[in-house]
Amino acid sequence: MSLLRQYRRYSNPDLTHYRRFVVAGHHVGWVKPALAAELAGRSDVFRLVGKDLEMQPGLADSEQRSAAMAGVLADLRAAGRVPGWRNELYPVNQSFGETPLLVMERAAAPLFGVIAYGVNLNGFVGRGWEMKVWVARRSPTKSVDPNMLDLVVGGGQPLGLTPGENLLKECREEAGIPTDIAAQALPVSIVTLLIEAAEGLRAGQQFNYDLELPESFRPQNQDGEVAGFELIPVSELIHRLRSADEFMYDIALVLIDFLVRHGFVGPEERDYLPLIAGLRRPIPFARGAAA
Repeated sequence: MSLLRQYRRYSNPDLTHYRRFVVAGHHVGWVKPALAAELAGRSDVFRLVGKDLEMQPGLADSEQRSAAMAGVLADLRAAGRVPGWRNELYPVNQSFGETPLLVMERAAAPLFGVIAYGVNLNGFVGRGWEMKVWVARRSPTKSVDPNMLDLVVGGGQPLGLTPGENLLKECREEAGIPTDIAAQALPVSIVTLLIEAAEGLRAGQQFNYDLELPESFRPQNQDGEVAGFELIPVSELIHRLRSADEFMYDIALVLIDFLVRHGFVGPEERDYLPLIAGLRRPIPFARGAAA
């Protein structure tokens, strides 16, 4: 029962089957050919150039591109093509922190294969093999991965907040963690993902934090997105990752990273090297350490 089972839940995408999404001369994502052909019909916004879907160069700045994209996505939403609309804007760029080439609705990111950023919190109690880890059961009404297991806190990285500020916000909303406790969380790593999913190509870079919580603390969801919480021994966590697919895919990666960093999974693991490599899969157009 190898932990690699988690990586096998989705196939590695064959990017030759996609068209590159290009904005202002920068490759920022991938689009399925059928959607690219459809979008090219919006000639005021897009054009096909070779194998690329480009935003029209006449859209000269981020504001114009963002407005044009918003109009296209509103039409797709009205046609039921963008499920789980969030009213959250994501930056479109090649590296975190760059000035966005445009911003777009979070739920549409997989349609264009652009990088989605997020924050995750591993909340745990105790040390060594006595450690227990808090996990959350997602609400059955969630548009993405309803009822699946999640971290105690996690969320997308919106515009206008630093990852640290966003983490404090998510801690309050998702688990009722007081700010003075949440502020003790340590940034520890990132994981990346590049997978084909039903909604499109999911490309992501996620910032991970660890927080040792007081034994007396009990998380309480504030925003209705969590059905309940469970505190599970680390040995049980490992068993569940080896034997079942209960966790969201990206969260399984975050937890494997956690287990490696805390010494619960080491070189004695038969698949240790591919396990490590799978935590930070390259996103070919991305710039930075995770590229």
